[in-house]
Amino acid sequence: MCLPHFFKDNSNSMKYEETIDFFMSWTIRCADVIYESISEKKVHDYSKKILNFLVSEEANIEQDDCFQYIKVWKQCRNVDIWVELEIGQDRKKYAILIENKMYSSIRPNQLEHYKKIAEEYYAGEDEYKLLFIFLRPDYELELQDKSQYNFQKLGYRYLNLEQLKDQLPKEKTDNELFDEFWYKWYEV
Repeated sequence: MCLPHFFKDNSNSMKYEETIDFFMSWTIRCADVIYESISEKKVHDYSKKILNFLVSEEANIEQDDCFQYIKVWKQCRNVDIWVELEIGQDRKKYAILIENKMYSSIRPNQLEHYKKIAEEYYAGEDEYKLLFIFLRPDYELELQDKSQYNFQKLGYRYLNLEQLKDQLPKEKTDNELFDEFWYKWYEV
């Protein structure tokens, strides 16, 4: 017998956004090159796969490129997850803003507002490439959202947690926290 699933209980509430913010923040930070030689190397390697997928459309990442100097803020200026990092030997700088909506809807002009906040914050800092991501839990909500919003026109890349999980090998890491979030959540 196993311990109960961390993310599933008897609640009817689907208020997972804060939990997802914490795990996304932790996963992204685990991808930093400073964790490359830790004893739980699979967590670092798998986290790199997820972060690579988050930035891959824009960053042209080479296989041996590393993520470094990763900083993550939750609820920074109302943006769910705000990330700054450098990639590769030439230390290209990226800022990733992730809006996480698990089951709630997007408020009018919310995405445009967050984009404007970031553009104003980085005004005059041409070294940062800005990436905007809208994150949902699964493929099912994607169909509904894409019929209502033109995310590409808004400058956002639409992703869901299932797509991120799909980047991972079938073999788990044996880290209880990582595996609970990225593997077991989908088993129930």
